[in-house]
Amino acid sequence: MTPSTFVPPDGEALLRAAEVAGTVRNRHQFFLWLRLHLHRFVPHELLLSRLGRLGTGAEHRVEVFNCVPLAEPLVEALAQPQAPWWLALQEAWVAAGRRPVLVDLARLRGAESEGLRAGGFAQLAVHGVDGSIGVQPPLLVALGRPAPAALDEAATLAGLQAWLPHLHFSAARALQDGAPVSLEATDWPQVLTERELQVLRAMRLARSNAQIGEQLGISALTVKNHLRKIMRKLGAGNRVQAVAEAMARHMIS
Repeated sequence: MTPSTFVPPDGEALLRAAEVAGTVRNRHQFFLWLRLHLHRFVPHELLLSRLGRLGTGAEHRVEVFNCVPLAEPLVEALAQPQAPWWLALQEAWVAAGRRPVLVDLARLRGAESEGLRAGGFAQLAVHGVDGSIGVQPPLLVALGRPAPAALDEAATLAGLQAWLPHLHFSAARALQDGAPVSLEATDWPQVLTERELQVLRAMRLARSNAQIGEQLGISALTVKNHLRKIMRKLGAGNRVQAVAEAMARHMIS
């Protein structure tokens, strides 16, 4: 998957991202939420999630969500929840007062840091929940962007602080029990009408409003009105995003 283009979010996108976070139920949906929604507020091409399971003697598990190529040995190293590298990230976060913090990979030892630096990453933004305030299960997330992109320190840290509750809630539901990936359309609420789906399918072929209207037997103005509703319901900023999200949710093929 190629890195997504960052689009400045608006109020509709914010509300839609929060709404969709509450519907996430498995790893596949969590990944889509990261890419289609969280990415607008906290741009990233890599997100590492270290989540603790509930229960006595429960262990942590790590999930790696990357949209840039990573070598398999590096992914395997990152996925080791008890590795000293993860402890170093947690210590950096605790030292920052359990607030979001940028961690310089050059200051961390281990094959994980070396591999990420070789892949163009210089920093990771780290934030989490460790149970110190009575919230379970524990969660530590680290996200980054490779060169030439870079993390905007102020925006990234503020975004992580604001979106941590949604991240924690979604990750706990989707990842804690290792829920299997489901690609069924019923995974997502059906928010579009049949006519709106027809418009989307026609729009996927890059047809103009007039051409879509002629195909469906409606006016170009009616098509335009449908498109406005579609983009609002999907939290999309343009036609391309609307088609991409609908395809990601398997509403259209």
